[in-house]
Amino acid sequence: DEEKEKGAVENIVAIDGIAVVVDPANGVADLTREQLADVYTGKINNWKDLGGSDAPIVVVGRESGSGTRGAFEELLGLEDNELDSTGAVMAKVASTPGSIGYVSLDVLDDTVKALNLEGAEPTEENIKAGSYFLSRPFVMATKGDLSQQSEL
Repeated sequence: DEEKEKGAVENIVAIDGIAVVVDPANGVADLTREQLADVYTGKINNWKDLGGSDAPIVVVGRESGSGTRGAFEELLGLEDNELDSTGAVMAKVASTPGSIGYVSLDVLDDTVKALNLEGAEPTEENIKAGSYFLSRPFVMATKGDLSQQSEL
């Protein structure tokens, strides 16, 4: 807000989807916003409470200072779920039965299973349409409107 008062303008240049990932053998396919928040706050700690098998949930988060972590916590109203880098989250979730984590959509591969949220798949189309709720804008600040900028 202080920068805006001095003439800075927010320009959304991209939207980053945050995929919620589980180990490939997990039988759960979809979570609600409330269920996801309850997993990360410890209210839900067994997959059977989410329609899966009777197994403990192993929660994997991101390190302090991670933009993905900040957006995840802000979108779900959470605090303090620190663990590892994107690569480490992917590797841990892929190799740990019962685990759940979150990563930027662009790093998804077939080593993990991405969950639907509120019935929406984590796809570029759903993120652009706003039907997949776990996303954040990437913003570039300029002094004045984009139309006022030099080519440089």
